[in-house]
Amino acid sequence: MASSRRQSNGRSPLVNKQFQITSFFSSKPGSSTPSRLQNPNSTLGPNPNPNPRNPSDPDGSPSPSPSPATPSPVQFNRRKKTPLVIPSAPAAPKPYGREVLRKRIRVYWPLDEAWYEGCVKSFDEGSGKHLVQYDDAEEELLDLGKEKIEWVKESAKKFKRLRRGVGAVSEKVVEDVESDEGGKDWEDDTSDEDWGKSAEKKMVEDAEEEDMEAGFTDEEFTDEEDAGEESSGGKSHTKKRKVSEGSESTSAKKNKSSSGVCNDGSKVSEVVSGNKFTSCSTTAQKTTNGLSSSLPTDASERFSIRESEKLHFLGQERRDAKRRKPGDTDFDPRTLYLPPDFLKSLSGGQRQWWEFKSKHMDKVLFFKMGKFYELFEMDAHVGAKELDLQYMKGEQPHCGFPEKNFSMNVEKLARKGYRVLVVEQTETPEQLELRRKEKGSKDKVVKREICAVITKGTLTDGEMLSANPEGSYLMAVTESCQILADQKAERTLGVCLVDAATSRITLGQFRDDSECSALCCLLSQLRPVEIVKPNKGLSAATERVLLTHTRNPLVNELVPVLEFWDAEKTVHELRITYKSINARSSSTSSDETDTETAASNFKDDDLDNLPEFLSELVNSGENRNLALSALGGAIYYLKQAVLDETLLKFANFESLSCSGFGDVAQKHMILDAAALENLEVFENGRNGGSSGTLYSQLDHCVTAFGKRLLKTWLARPLYHQEAIKERQDAIADLKGENQPFTLDFRKVLLRLPDMERLLARVFSSSEACGRNANKVILYEDAAKKQLQEFISALRGCELLVEGLSSLGVILENAESRQLVHLLTPGKGLPEVISILREFKDAFDWVEASNSGRIIPREGVDMEYDSACSKIKEIESNLMKHLKEQRKLLGDTSITYVNIGKEAYLLEVPESLRGKVPRDYELRSSKKGFFRYWTPKIKKLVSELSQAESEKESALKSILHRLIRRFCEHQDKWRQLISSTAEIDVLISLAIASDYYEGPACRPVFKVSSDSSKEPCLSAKGLGHPILRSDSLGKGTFVPNDVNIGGSANASFILLSGPNMGGKSTLLRQVCLAVILAQIGADVPAESFQLSPVDRIFVRMGAKDHIMAGQSTFLTELSETASMLSSATHNSLVALDELGRGTSTSDGQAIAESVLDHFVHKVHCLGMFSTHYHHLAVNYRNDPGVSLCHMACQVGDGTDGMEEVTFLYRLTPGPCPKSYGVNVARLAGLPESILQNAASRSREFEHTYGRHKKGSPKHSCTQFSEEMVLFMQKLMKLVMQSSDSESSDTTCIDSFVKLQHEAKVLARQQ
Repeated sequence: MASSRRQSNGRSPLVNKQFQITSFFSSKPGSSTPSRLQNPNSTLGPNPNPNPRNPSDPDGSPSPSPSPATPSPVQFNRRKKTPLVIPSAPAAPKPYGREVLRKRIRVYWPLDEAWYEGCVKSFDEGSGKHLVQYDDAEEELLDLGKEKIEWVKESAKKFKRLRRGVGAVSEKVVEDVESDEGGKDWEDDTSDEDWGKSAEKKMVEDAEEEDMEAGFTDEEFTDEEDAGEESSGGKSHTKKRKVSEGSESTSAKKNKSSSGVCNDGSKVSEVVSGNKFTSCSTTAQKTTNGLSSSLPTDASERFSIRESEKLHFLGQERRDAKRRKPGDTDFDPRTLYLPPDFLKSLSGGQRQWWEFKSKHMDKVLFFKMGKFYELFEMDAHVGAKELDLQYMKGEQPHCGFPEKNFSMNVEKLARKGYRVLVVEQTETPEQLELRRKEKGSKDKVVKREICAVITKGTLTDGEMLSANPEGSYLMAVTESCQILADQKAERTLGVCLVDAATSRITLGQFRDDSECSALCCLLSQLRPVEIVKPNKGLSAATERVLLTHTRNPLVNELVPVLEFWDAEKTVHELRITYKSINARSSSTSSDETDTETAASNFKDDDLDNLPEFLSELVNSGENRNLALSALGGAIYYLKQAVLDETLLKFANFESLSCSGFGDVAQKHMILDAAALENLEVFENGRNGGSSGTLYSQLDHCVTAFGKRLLKTWLARPLYHQEAIKERQDAIADLKGENQPFTLDFRKVLLRLPDMERLLARVFSSSEACGRNANKVILYEDAAKKQLQEFISALRGCELLVEGLSSLGVILENAESRQLVHLLTPGKGLPEVISILREFKDAFDWVEASNSGRIIPREGVDMEYDSACSKIKEIESNLMKHLKEQRKLLGDTSITYVNIGKEAYLLEVPESLRGKVPRDYELRSSKKGFFRYWTPKIKKLVSELSQAESEKESALKSILHRLIRRFCEHQDKWRQLISSTAEIDVLISLAIASDYYEGPACRPVFKVSSDSSKEPCLSAKGLGHPILRSDSLGKGTFVPNDVNIGGSANASFILLSGPNMGGKSTLLRQVCLAVILAQIGADVPAESFQLSPVDRIFVRMGAKDHIMAGQSTFLTELSETASMLSSATHNSLVALDELGRGTSTSDGQAIAESVLDHFVHKVHCLGMFSTHYHHLAVNYRNDPGVSLCHMACQVGDGTDGMEEVTFLYRLTPGPCPKSYGVNVARLAGLPESILQNAASRSREFEHTYGRHKKGSPKHSCTQFSEEMVLFMQKLMKLVMQSSDSESSDTTCIDSFVKLQHEAKVLARQQ
């Protein structure tokens, strides 16, 4: 093969701007001295090494790379492989033929000084060349007799280079390879000798220059000690890399043999066999850093040995920052103690990374290096597992991705429950060098700072967030618990809810019962994705509720008082924060010193700096201390995420509606956790999704902020009749003749993004903090993205104003006061047309969006106008001066020319040279002309340059100033979004009635001003709001008439009927109809009348809470206990088969006792379904209970078994049987079992009927009452026995007495 001289200066034209990352976590150069490769599984072919032996390598084997280099995230085409020059030999080796096909081979590349493995695929007899396919699928046609090769046994397979899985990166990976011979590829390769000598310096200089552009310095990766070890024997280590080859080779990179370092520093080869990586030690324990289980097998074996040896302090020797062991009191797993000897062994860059990591062991570090975010050590394992990033070569875990993929990757990790610490570069290499010169700093690493902590609850932007309209709430909760005289716990909870994406902060404090019913309700409504709580500061019951009523939230435990602030500390920090915010807002200077001075002018005890909501909260006294403490915990957490000031400045504070818990004036119906779950309001019982729920049935909103408001309305239906009537009027006015206008308005809304979240991002971008800080070095055009979002917000607001103004035409035919308020400018519709016109006139929105910069029109920005005016004045003076020069020199052809960077050169014909004054400065010339600067031109050009710099500076800051001006009207923009959301939901509810099957009506509410008046509910032809015939398969849904309460009907329905007869469905549809009525929507019925319901209680289905330690029966009774303690005269109770979780006698006794309580003591409305037919006997003469059943038709089946046809019709009277055997038949039980069951059922009925006939009627009733009394005594005694203060002797005596009573009852039976 002919030798090939390198055509470039020794560097690839495509430069890897990150090559120094490869040494960031590599061994010190001094400890990785190259040595010859020893591969016991490879044998040299018959072709001897044609090159003279290197004195340092007596056996002639090549010197591979001293240590496994870590490739860059960017890949490039490799350099064309330079063939070896074969000197004349006494005897030519025997040429290779077909006998080597399918054999493994290693080929040496001299310029890379590396061996690459592959397989011989084919042989061309004509040319005598073999086709070698390398392990990365690249192919090359070689004359093996002229190449330096080794044959590899099949058992020795090389570790394949893993390619990065980030689709956006199309470049290829470049390897940095260190050569022993500085500037020479091979000693005897004369074709490259001259290149090596002449190109060495240029190559290194160019590499340094480009790395400086990307933000790197050599000192960032090596210590001063390392610098002295970079040379061995007076020879420098010169970086070399592959260059592109345009012919046979493609872009992929070869697998390279590498060597490792043992503990004693000696070098041995590393052999990868069967994709298993082994090094100095054959066995090593994995470090217990909690990530080994997440590693794939090959990666685990690759890194585990090193981690167990070098990172031993992560295992059993683990200590926190204060050197406390796991298990010690106050051990902090978020921090890590780094041994001094380990710190001494690190380079500057390594030490910087470990300093961040040791303080944030619970987070994944995105460590910015130039244009890339890098993940090292244990974080690299997370990146490989969760982000599909590929490990880079080297003994240390390392992967990364480019800056443009930041949003995507950080959101992926946050959604999966990781905390991501974003460490940004805040200094360029030039700034570092200037700092070292001016301040005498010895730092060799550019400054980096924490700019964000991103979690589930602090995400504010991202593709998945945009696709999901539901709020992602961060919830801080604290508690005060007191044990009362009756041993019951009275707890008060303080709660702070933060939706970072919309800057909404909701605060509340409320009392709760022993079962934490209020907290359960809140958690079921909002499903927070992240919880902040004081460490060991909550009761066991509250902790249990946080576990059982959430969906795998991220939990953060803060140190009480120190981190989870109390009320006093919170108020103090709020004052400081708002002083700083107000000082920056009022200060015209951006100087930090001025800001601090302005902030210090505020009085410490002045609450005027706080928003009105917080001022009222602080002044309300101690009854809001827990709410303030919860706010303090949230603020501390947001402070760590660098979100506190931005969020607080633009926060939309709200008071938590605790759904009436403890409220004197109730405004909303209460739907507790059991009701939301059993009625499937937001989540279905199958998979927790929204399909088949009431929310999905009503959700026809076209905006994301409308969908969120609909969810709020559903969670808190209205209670006051007047408020309900206003909403009903609004929905009615959006139908009929006004419907075409509403549909046109919906088309406008479809064009909008999520305006609520977009406005929050625009507001936050006005504050230069976090990743938006001016000092953060970003290579992507972040300003262009901010500008596009700002323009999108302006366009969105303009569309909303136009759409709402067009919709205002319906007011001519509308009677709704709510619609009039929402669509009248100056009321619900803010007057923002003039504000939008100002921004419309300020700059060209289309041009700015396309170009990425704003060119303000005249009069918009004083700073820009001043610079432009100065430029025009200077240009005018220059033109006047030109006229003066023409007059002076007597030639009108004299003009200005611009040459390169020199402007306004006075071009004078050569013939006038004698007239040119001596003080004119000759700058350049051309044939027939000379170019001068006069003293005045020189001065004006300098002034012009300064003015243009001022203009450019003004252009750069114009966006920030315009956004701040936009934020001055934040209340109006929020009001615009709020009104739009409300109308969107009203239209959605108006449309929803079209999806009901059958007729729909507007509910009528009966006035119940007199509290003693009986509540009522009356429905004719009541259908189901969700179920439709097309989803039921055969048949249609059967509507029913339901009448409960009032003067003519009983307040409770005791519902019996066959299994699968529709009892549970009827209970659900009545409850759902009430919810629909009280959110103002139409109900699927011919007519519907009711009294307002203050709370719906639902006990339905058989389920347990094993995680909470509750059995099926205990769960059933816990929900029932909440009903008994909280139900009022205006409540609606739905009980489905209460008592099924225990024996028949016990269950029936409990069911009857509960029913009696609701009917005769609470006097509320309710429906009670049961299979205890004896209950119907006991209540057949009770005027407060109406006996009904779900009708069915019974016919004779085969073998004496009954066949039941369900009619699903609510029918007066009790049902004699449950027909359970029929359900067993439908379930497909074997025929023999069905016949046996039917026979036994007839026997039981015969026996029960015989006993019944033989006993007097009154004795049966008397027995039932005695049994109920006995069960009540037993339950009371069980409760007393659980009391720790009760005497054991007393309890035993009581149990003995009850046992005697039980024997007496048994004898009577």
